[in-house]
Amino acid sequence: MSTKHVRTAFDLVRFKLGISVKCRACGHLLTMAGHELAHEIGQLPLRELEPRLKCSACGIKDVEMKLLHPPSPR
Repeated sequence: MSTKHVRTAFDLVRFKLGISVKCRACGHLLTMAGHELAHEIGQLPLRELEPRLKCSACGIKDVEMKLLHPPSPR
């Protein structure tokens, strides 16, 4: 069994994952592919990213970040 350790945006690229960021205050939702996020933040650890994020709609710094798995092949 394989264990994936996703620590940086480059790990998202390697495992073909993305992220979703949802504002807890207004519900605004943003999704990004791993390669887009890697371009934006470089090697910043993901655990350091979430506290820095704020909603682009309402400006509140209370967001929830989740990993998005790639769609299953048909």
